[in-house]
Amino acid sequence: MSYVKAAGLMLIIHLAFAGLGWAIAERAGAMIATLIALGFHLLVFWYAERIVLKLHNAREVNSDDPSPMIRAFVADCDKLAMRANMPRPRTYILDSFQPNAFMAGRDTSHASIAVTDGLLKTLTRAEVSAVVAHELAHVKRGDALAMSISAALAALAAAVIGTLVYPFGLRRQAAMVISGLTARMGRSHQREYAADRVAGEICGSPINLATALLKLERHTMSLLNPLAERSPATAHMFVIDPLQGPRRGASASHPPTERRIARLHRQAAEMEGNEE
Repeated sequence: MSYVKAAGLMLIIHLAFAGLGWAIAERAGAMIATLIALGFHLLVFWYAERIVLKLHNAREVNSDDPSPMIRAFVADCDKLAMRANMPRPRTYILDSFQPNAFMAGRDTSHASIAVTDGLLKTLTRAEVSAVVAHELAHVKRGDALAMSISAALAALAAAVIGTLVYPFGLRRQAAMVISGLTARMGRSHQREYAADRVAGEICGSPINLATALLKLERHTMSLLNPLAERSPATAHMFVIDPLQGPRRGASASHPPTERRIARLHRQAAEMEGNEE
């Protein structure tokens, strides 16, 4: 399904480019635009992960980092990846007070997990591990491809189309439409619920993820994430919607947090029942 959604979004962007080419120079314009779109798609497929990380000024970190919090984050990523029976993802830090996290990549061998420094300062280590487990669950389930490609494609397409419609004063509206489409193509409510459940199994405590989501929901509503606001097409990649104001929840990229928490509490009860 991840490949189908990624292909669907590529087709939509391809048709948009061809349509603009036709409007500018009819058949010749459409042919040139089609060739440009093909190159565009190849570029995005191979570099989507880097594009998304670059949009958020992500800084790669490792076990030698001077910060104890970052070293703990990297160590827990290693431990959880081993528990999930998958290669260790690359680890990144985002410079933002807003606590949040996202993953990017193509598959289990090409994946990155990025967390904000605000997340490391807001959550307990167990809660950070639970959030990491959620992102690893997306990678393990094969969600990474559609989510990364949709974000990179939409961010670049929004920039191109926004420039074309700028003289008409429609740049903001174009960005909102594209980011909304991206969210629906790149992420689904059922996918989030499934990743939450797998995360509970990986980290061993659905309750830790539930308490983490509750804290993240409260803080993301009051703390701004400037880079996410500047690139709303990537909002669907975060564990909690990073946007504020009218944009928050407008694209329905995330299921209601209270429902996610309720499901995690039910999962915890099931796990306790199985142990008895």
